[in-house]
Amino acid sequence: MIPVIEVESVTKRYGDIVAVDCVSVSIERGEAFSLIGRNGAGKSTLIRMITGITEPDAGHVKVCGEDLAHRQVETKRHLGYLPEELILYERLTGREFLKLVAGLREADQSKIDRELEFFEIAHAANKLVGGYSLGMRKKLGLAAAWTGAPDVLILDEPLNGLDVEMMRKLRLRIESERSEGRAFLISSHVMSFVERISDRVAIMRAGRIVSLGSPSELRLTAGLEDALFEDVFFHLAG
Repeated sequence: MIPVIEVESVTKRYGDIVAVDCVSVSIERGEAFSLIGRNGAGKSTLIRMITGITEPDAGHVKVCGEDLAHRQVETKRHLGYLPEELILYERLTGREFLKLVAGLREADQSKIDRELEFFEIAHAANKLVGGYSLGMRKKLGLAAAWTGAPDVLILDEPLNGLDVEMMRKLRLRIESERSEGRAFLISSHVMSFVERISDRVAIMRAGRIVSLGSPSELRLTAGLEDALFEDVFFHLAG
């Protein structure tokens, strides 16, 4: 089976700084894959290359078997993306924003109300986004990522601004949809969430993946089988 994401020896430089250094990794259908590391490790740059926002200086990214560089518009429709720094259209209502996202993806708009209900912002669907709270904006961003039923959800710090109940709903939805074949690429600083949700975890340091495996395998590698997962992270991240 073809991986839904294939990253092949990608490198990205900014002047003399090597942000991502010859990284290769793949994500399978139905897998929850977490990418973690300290600030400046290269996670965001790698995610931006996977989503097609940033072009690699070397290497290739394939999404569902298609080279992102060759058919970017069509290929990106396989992806749903929640960036850490949300940029929303302040003068649109929540419903109008999701309709815009669906239109750009040439996706069915009939599921928009379902996403508004799931993320508990249906009551504000006809209000301007500029008046949304931080938590409501994050929920709208998540709803936008799910719009169009993409094959892969890329969620960068998805828990920021969410209450405990919504964090639980999000985790349960990821677990359910993973079992149905949807893949997830998640970046989060909440190590308990990373450990619970992930099939595999990649730890980045200085632009490279320095550890890769299931949470239990990383515990064995670190020799910290009974410690908190954040201790495992700090040990392996350096």
